[in-house]
Amino acid sequence: MNTISSRLIALAAASALSGCSSFSNGPEQALSVAERHPISVDTQIVTLTVDLDPTVNDLTSIDRARIRAFADAYLASGHGPLTVTAPSGASTDLDGQETASDIRRYLNELGVDWSQITGATYRAGGPEKRQLILSYTHYVATPSACGDWSGETAHRYRNLNSPNFGCATQNNLAALVADPRDLIEPADASPADAEGRVRVIRAYRAGETTASAAEEIDAQASQ
Repeated sequence: MNTISSRLIALAAASALSGCSSFSNGPEQALSVAERHPISVDTQIVTLTVDLDPTVNDLTSIDRARIRAFADAYLASGHGPLTVTAPSGASTDLDGQETASDIRRYLNELGVDWSQITGATYRAGGPEKRQLILSYTHYVATPSACGDWSGETAHRYRNLNSPNFGCATQNNLAALVADPRDLIEPADASPADAEGRVRVIRAYRAGETTASAAEEIDAQASQ
């Protein structure tokens, strides 16, 4: 190979390398899926209204069913206090406070701790129908929209991520997460089961099996 041919090959290689460098990934390609398709987490107030009926001395079965469903939702994904707000400034004050007390007791029976139940009042004027308002805060996850088909889709010479890359995964995560607040910070760990630890230690010292029934079944099935 003569000198001219060697120089031509070197120039061709340099041109190829320079061409590759011009197609290098930019800052947008360094973004993670979570940064490219963020999930926004916002707070939302959930409310339930209970009509006050001075002719009824106790909560109706329908009201109890609605409050039970409301309490279950609060225990599953509620944050902060569960507030029972009663009207004030009218002749129904006494009825409203009594019904609010009944609701607070019923919420506690349903598993809501007393420390999580608060009371409040709102100024009601006029003879219109009065209501008790139950409310709490929970979090809502909203993903970014998908469907951006711009960029390289047919000829992927640079092998870059498409604008939609990871968008479906982020949308599925936002739809499936049980408590969107976990996307902001992890939930607190439940306290350790000290009694369970003692039982396992005692069984170990006595020479008894410390495996659960499910683990024993899996071990037998694998043999």
